[in-house]
Amino acid sequence: MAISSLSERQTSLESNVKSYFHNMSKVCENETTTNTTKTNQTQEVYQGCYQDAPPPSRDFDVLAIENSKIPIVCFKKCRSLGYAYAGLQNGGQCFCGSSFGRHGKVPESACSTICNGDRTKVCGGTWRNSVYKLI
Repeated sequence: MAISSLSERQTSLESNVKSYFHNMSKVCENETTTNTTKTNQTQEVYQGCYQDAPPPSRDFDVLAIENSKIPIVCFKKCRSLGYAYAGLQNGGQCFCGSSFGRHGKVPESACSTICNGDRTKVCGGTWRNSVYKLI
């Protein structure tokens, strides 16, 4: 009787595992592999890593948030101020602007500072902006 019960449990477990992986494959089929973040009907499209410079020659018009904990807060702030672009710098500084790139693009490795409040994302670097277009 114990063998039958063990066999039934194994069959049930195998069925559950197959069902799980079947469902996960459907989820993966629906995902895209772009550098776009979707948030409540809005999108932020990553533009790249760009050099910044000290005032008065900053690449962005406005320092909107001195220490943004997560990128989405920066995106919302820049969008609310009417700007088309957001730049994340040095782990959490949030800059907003209507254009960017005055000091040129730099290698992605220059934008490697982890965001202060979201350890899964990078927020620029020292005098480097991770730039996003706000759609």
